[in-house]
Amino acid sequence: MHLHRLILAVALGSAAACSSSGITNSNRVAAELRGTWTQSGLGVGSSRAFTLQVTGTTVTGTGTYFGEAGPSGNLTVTGAITGTTITLTIAQDDDLTYHLIATLASPNELTGSLFTTGDPVEVSFQKIQVDPV
Repeated sequence: MHLHRLILAVALGSAAACSSSGITNSNRVAAELRGTWTQSGLGVGSSRAFTLQVTGTTVTGTGTYFGEAGPSGNLTVTGAITGTTITLTIAQDDDLTYHLIATLASPNELTGSLFTTGDPVEVSFQKIQVDPV
């Protein structure tokens, strides 16, 4: 009977470890954040994508944005990693600035809250290219 309890305890522990969300090691966050990301869930013809570099806990990057029938242009990204939290400022060249507070849900998914001056909106970014560095 004790063997059954041990097996059950190991199985439950393994399931809990597999179901925990996000990357929880700050060094791994920095390594996995490098690369090109695109925002999910935007309307047809709209996109926001950027390539991020990480030096220590400092994040920088550049990218582009396109509106279906609206503005398009370039953007710059600056930010920091604090523990496992990623804080980014995304400044578009049309003078619109977004703030993103996020975590890595997986090596290929960045999730969090995006806002300008209003209420935050839950967003997701997918990694489309890994930085070779």
